[in-house]
Amino acid sequence: MQPPLAHPAPRPDHTREPPTRARGSTALVAAAALIAANLCGFPAAADAASDHPVMGLAYQPYVGQWSASGDNPFAPGRRYTPAFNSYRGGISMTQTPPGLWMARQRVALHFDRAGHLSRIEAQGILNLDPSALREASPADWSRTYFKFFEGTTARAATTVDHRASVYRQLDYLAKQADGAPLTLATYGTGFDVGYWRRLDGEDMVVLPVWAENQVDVFAEDAGSPTTRRTIDELYFYFPPEAGFVTPDPDGVIVESTGTAGHDLALQAVHLRVFAPALRSDPGAVLNPGFFLGDANAQVSLAAAEINARAGKTLLTIKQGVPNVAVDGTLVNPRMRFAIRSALAQAQTANDRHPGTVTHLILSNEYAEPVVSSDARMTPTRQVTEMVRFARAQMAPGGDFEGLTLTVGVRGRRFRSVDADATDPAVRQFTQDVRELIGVTDVLMENIYPSPEAVEQARITGNWDVFFDPERGELSIQWRRLEATIAGLADGKAIDLMIGEIGHPTDGIAFNLPGAAAGERAAPPGSAFARIAEHLDDADSRIGKPGIDIVQTYFNDRLSAAFLSAAFRWSREQGVQIHAFEAFDEPHKSDQNPPPPGPARRAATLSPSGSYGAEAFYGIFGYTGVAGFSATPERPIKPGAKLVDPLPARANGETPRWAPQFSGHLYPKLPGFDFSRTARAFLRTPQATSAENAARP
Repeated sequence: MQPPLAHPAPRPDHTREPPTRARGSTALVAAAALIAANLCGFPAAADAASDHPVMGLAYQPYVGQWSASGDNPFAPGRRYTPAFNSYRGGISMTQTPPGLWMARQRVALHFDRAGHLSRIEAQGILNLDPSALREASPADWSRTYFKFFEGTTARAATTVDHRASVYRQLDYLAKQADGAPLTLATYGTGFDVGYWRRLDGEDMVVLPVWAENQVDVFAEDAGSPTTRRTIDELYFYFPPEAGFVTPDPDGVIVESTGTAGHDLALQAVHLRVFAPALRSDPGAVLNPGFFLGDANAQVSLAAAEINARAGKTLLTIKQGVPNVAVDGTLVNPRMRFAIRSALAQAQTANDRHPGTVTHLILSNEYAEPVVSSDARMTPTRQVTEMVRFARAQMAPGGDFEGLTLTVGVRGRRFRSVDADATDPAVRQFTQDVRELIGVTDVLMENIYPSPEAVEQARITGNWDVFFDPERGELSIQWRRLEATIAGLADGKAIDLMIGEIGHPTDGIAFNLPGAAAGERAAPPGSAFARIAEHLDDADSRIGKPGIDIVQTYFNDRLSAAFLSAAFRWSREQGVQIHAFEAFDEPHKSDQNPPPPGPARRAATLSPSGSYGAEAFYGIFGYTGVAGFSATPERPIKPGAKLVDPLPARANGETPRWAPQFSGHLYPKLPGFDFSRTARAFLRTPQATSAENAARP
């Protein structure tokens, strides 16, 4: 999420919406295409326009508070550290009960009569079956492993039934919608830029996997080995440029030092157990690395299972691919691996329940105006090249031939496109977007209220200045965007959507009045400047008067009003939106301040600092707290400094903080009726218009 563009003053009336235009599509283009198609007797292209949106949410599966303890054994001295593997479910070491995957490592250590290590052997196996949990229980989908700590000593890994697993989060959302469909725009595939290593001269994807680790010690005179078994996170390696692989038992690499019978010692085992293959090769399977990243890798699979069990499509997924940039460019093997991962997950999900994954959305806020100073592609052209790559993967002869996903790009600067621009960066960006439109189906724009709109909402308690259908800030910007993109599309129908839109319930947001000053000092008297007056630099804490100012702008009441207005605007305008976001992500409020000085002050007041609003955009929350080194003597506490006591439920019960895996999901906004809002999208546009006309 990035700051919004400054909203310009209204243009002359010729930019206003023509009455015959198809709402929610690219100006006149979609309407003209529909008329032409009807005249010629052919159906209009599917998904050419979002004339009938559904309730849409932006979604990432990282929920739960983080410990404010400074003695975290994962990173001594830091305030919190998210655990990479703890939010993946469906694991089984024995496949009884079944799991999405089972992995093992076996190491054999051979000692001579003198007791010196003479030989080391290692084997590895990883079996992945994305269909293993069909008709399985939520507990089976939520089973994971974790090592709890006693002080700074890790105990043996144990199985955990994670109450906020991906499956349970999605099932919760579907139940809250009460049978109405939801569409979720996701951000990742489970693979990130750091899951990479050069091994034996080759670039490989490396992922930690919970596995059974067996060590057999063979003594020269012993009749049988001594065996030790544990469950550990072990690193498995996958070929990055291969859509299909075959087992490669001889590919395991043992790293050691010293010489046999003298000072030989085991350093590491690199579990490279798959080799690249063609789809037609005997025994070839989809690269298991596509499914073994973090929690994002399970979103599409879990959604498909929920849909299949319901016998109807409750959840549709717009599968996002993150910005996997290397050396300043997306055009690299890691980004291609992320795209293949998204396609593999989509294909597997749609095999379970057709229509679960509908879109492939490449990058997030990466396309932007830039003047290229060298031969490197601009960011927008990089995205365009990756769109072409994704399409080639789904085309005849591609690894995912037959998969038909609508392909789109999410950004925040498409509103700055201007065919008449004199600024070199905007002129180049406009040319790049024209090229991008030629290969993509959808453009998503992230749009948030300007600081001026936020100020007016604080004063009036409503969001008319932003959502008014004629004079509202959003409506004016949207009409211009439609007209501008139509002018570049050369007759091609491009669907326009809002990728993110929202207002937080707490914290310092980027659109707080005065906060958009950037490197400059905040304007005197602005909200940001008044809050900064109450910052105690010694302990990086904002005093209560400053917190009170924050919460006049960002609170439950304004957030609920914003969401109600946003979804009403979506229905009335026929524009698909994705409210940011489904669940709070408290880990985005960084509890790790820099050393004392100007940097600490800036971090404390930033949108992602310990008082930052980045943690508080969710409609729902989770009570689990990752207190890794918590003991009965020291109760677990939430990590974000702005967290108030949890809101009471409708029945009067007050939720309580709970350990990481045993919390519960809960609605944050008593003033926002989620299920009624979702069901409102099932009403006809005519009924909705009549209902709105009757509204005082």
